[in-house]
Amino acid sequence: MLGIIRIDGHEIPFEPGDNLLKVALAADVDIPYFCYHAALGSVGACRLCAVEIMSDDPDKVPRVAMACLEPASDGLEVSVSAPAAQQVRQRVIEFLMINHPHDCPICDEGGECHLQEMTVACGPAYRRYQGHKRTFTNQNLGPLVHHEMNRCITCYRCTRFYQDYALGDDLGAMRLRNEVYFGRFQDGPLESPFAGNLVEICPTGVFTDAIFRQHFTRVWDLKTASSICPHCSVGCNILPGARDGTLRRVRHRPHPEINRWFICDRGRYGHQYSEHTARPLTPRVAGATITYRKALIAATEQIKAAGDRIGGLGSIREDLEGNALLRALLNNLNGIFSAFNDPELEAATITAVNRIQNSDGTPSLTEMEQVDAALILGDLTAHAPMIDLALRQAYRRGAQLTVLHNGPTPLTQFAVTTLPVPPHEMGAYLSRLHERITASPASKDVQDESTAEIAERLAAARRPLLIGVVETLAASEIIALAQLATALGTDARLAYALPGANAYGAALLTLASRKTTTILEAIETGQIQTLIVAGTDPLGDTRLGSRWRAACQRLNTLIVLDCIATTTTAAADILFPVAAWAERGGTFVNYEGRAQGFAPAFKRLELLPSTAEVIADLVQCLDLYLPDAPAVLSEAFPGYQAPVPGSAGSLMPVHPLPTHIDTATRSDHEHHHKHWQAALTTWYGDEELASFAPALMKLAPTATALISPAAALNANIEEGAQVKLRGPVGTMTLPVQLDNRVADGTVALTRMALVQLGVGHGDLLELEPVS
Repeated sequence: MLGIIRIDGHEIPFEPGDNLLKVALAADVDIPYFCYHAALGSVGACRLCAVEIMSDDPDKVPRVAMACLEPASDGLEVSVSAPAAQQVRQRVIEFLMINHPHDCPICDEGGECHLQEMTVACGPAYRRYQGHKRTFTNQNLGPLVHHEMNRCITCYRCTRFYQDYALGDDLGAMRLRNEVYFGRFQDGPLESPFAGNLVEICPTGVFTDAIFRQHFTRVWDLKTASSICPHCSVGCNILPGARDGTLRRVRHRPHPEINRWFICDRGRYGHQYSEHTARPLTPRVAGATITYRKALIAATEQIKAAGDRIGGLGSIREDLEGNALLRALLNNLNGIFSAFNDPELEAATITAVNRIQNSDGTPSLTEMEQVDAALILGDLTAHAPMIDLALRQAYRRGAQLTVLHNGPTPLTQFAVTTLPVPPHEMGAYLSRLHERITASPASKDVQDESTAEIAERLAAARRPLLIGVVETLAASEIIALAQLATALGTDARLAYALPGANAYGAALLTLASRKTTTILEAIETGQIQTLIVAGTDPLGDTRLGSRWRAACQRLNTLIVLDCIATTTTAAADILFPVAAWAERGGTFVNYEGRAQGFAPAFKRLELLPSTAEVIADLVQCLDLYLPDAPAVLSEAFPGYQAPVPGSAGSLMPVHPLPTHIDTATRSDHEHHHKHWQAALTTWYGDEELASFAPALMKLAPTATALISPAAALNANIEEGAQVKLRGPVGTMTLPVQLDNRVADGTVALTRMALVQLGVGHGDLLELEPVS
């Protein structure tokens, strides 16, 4: 039941349990504050939110209280403008400014500094203190976050976010009284994948964007637009800022059901790819720079010459409009379209989208925070960092996490049960878990204690969540996870971390699996002469890169549209550089199936059309007729309406997807004593676009061969020893690092190592010690 309080004569309703500051801010009543944050709550550290509260007894004088600590109660009379409250706030500001450096003209926070705003709002406008200011030594916190400790006002927001909310343990508060120091025990990069949020959490300029300050401009000079993060399938809402035709920074944009107040460091700092020196900016034909118009003419001639012997690859990182128009063009030419490079990833993604559409709805991040038990398959921190952050909030509320993993994953430190499972055995383990949940009590096997514990935990949960990382799961394992969710009943929620910003939309446009295999085999047999590749790198694929490279040698023409320099762009006969996501508008469909629009923040000086615009220009040069992107999408998805940038987005219409799964599974591979299973081990910055962000890449871990101590003992391999790895297309030598989180018989490798060896996650390779 709502209560009513009065603030300076205005009646304001409130929910029971809210404090005065929260109620006032929700009603657009300005009460000054520093330490309060909607995600972090109240601690009363800054003492700025002073208000005067009237007593029920007319004989008692009003009292001054901190609004963030005072619970709202029905009939309460509050004054923000009372002289006593104003005096407290003014003195708080004056004491804070005693030690604060007067460096506003050169401070990175200028123009969006909360301390500036509160000083102007509360006063005083003079300085009485004439003594020496307290000073601190700054720390080197790595390439992403810059440290200026002298600006600190001791609001504790940084540690409350970093330690309490994000559950990081390498930054904290040290020393006492007026010498409280917020930093690390020693210099070094911040280890949390969410450390960049300190830049926005800090109300002054203690933590600032180290990348932005290298090419700094005042915030009022930045051009911004509502946008969507292109680096994973979560679909966080962001606000890119640009000036003079260059992208300078990215900040969060609130979305109540997705990222709310935060983004991960990949989303914040991965944008450097758009300014990378190797980025292609001019069209190229046969290795020679050429005008855009001449490139269109050259591509048109090759497409006409190919006739119906044409194919096209869209992309899981290309927007919905670009993929849809490329598919429409190929359909008009009787060509073949797929949005995937790898048939296994294609089948897995389509299967996951099929299961999502057949479920009761995939939970948003805010819903994930409310679960009381979760079964996690794979490394969410690397593939969908903000889902990881949501599950950390669930853990803080008492949720019990279970992680089944092939290699290291940070969420294991918060899990009640962690189980390293080799890739080939994941499906079998899920089947055993399903049998345990569905079996009658009398028939349950008591020998497998870990499986029994996990099954009982999930069955007893009121709001269980089952979530898998699609890139490291086979289609059969994705189906097994969905069956497990069904067995747990209607309260169980199912989700998948998909492999790209628009993987959901790409799957809907591909319609059925095996399209990738069809295209690849058609190129190898000469049935496809011209291949159009939009926003993907088949020649650099981990598992099939060598096969794609060999197949493309048989093509007459390889036409590539991309915004980064890849193996495929280097091999292109005709290259169309296209706009990066912040330079164009479009639509991404996130892991929920939520279509979200994004708008261009700026235009570069170079002519860089979007993929959809290049396809539309090719259609015009070919003298064909195709409707525009909105009409193509409306035809493909009846009832679809393009989401407006800045809106909450809308779920895609349910679109039936036939799912075809190969009968051969990973467990069917022939084993040999020299064979080990390859597992992709990665980190939160590992993504195709973000790999062109130099500052982020400085944090990339050193390439090693991670194996379990038990497996190393059996193979007579010691920590630090060199081992030779042999895959289908190459060999490499790496030092061994022992890690208990790696499954037995598995060697966990970086993505670049898998590319060099020519293996994918779950494939077999040979490992032998180097004598």
